[in-house]
Amino acid sequence: MAEEHEKFPAPGSFVIGIIFLTMFILFYFLNWKWLSMVWNIGK
Repeated sequence: MAEEHEKFPAPGSFVIGIIFLTMFILFYFLNWKWLSMVWNIGK
């Protein structure tokens, strides 16, 4: 019975959630980079 639970079948909602989280993190840091370029911070 323990062998059945070793593999984790990723349901569709879990995969969509991971994709959303990854895109959110990516765009969060990209927006800070783009904002710093527009405001000329650090120059």
